[in-house]
Amino acid sequence: MALKTKLGNSGYKRFLPLVYTRNGKVEFEPGCIYRSLLRETDISKGNALRVTKKVTRVLIKINLSIITAPLIREVVNVQLLKMGLERIRLQYTRLGMPRYDIKMLKEKLHDTNEILKKIGEWTLWEYEAVDDLMSED
Repeated sequence: MALKTKLGNSGYKRFLPLVYTRNGKVEFEPGCIYRSLLRETDISKGNALRVTKKVTRVLIKINLSIITAPLIREVVNVQLLKMGLERIRLQYTRLGMPRYDIKMLKEKLHDTNEILKKIGEWTLWEYEAVDDLMSED
């Protein structure tokens, strides 16, 4: 059965704004959530489908004017936690500094290479911390 059929064709696109990504604005496509969950985690196809449907409903319900790819990932992670899929959530977590911290770095350090070094160090530390958490199981 095709993914579109599994997700249904409920006309969700008319209820959602475009998604802002690194590559520009694109139409919201639930299949992107489904495929990324399967690619990046050990989630079952059934749970990936359930998460995708629930996240799509949430995004429609909260009626946002702007959707970003990082926001979608945050909503997916909340849904994974609600479903008790904490290990999958760890696998799917986004790494990197909060916007505010980068702003502070830019104000403090004026050398782009030094800023990039700090961001890289932070991100690698987070990666290792998440890896340690997953190996505790």
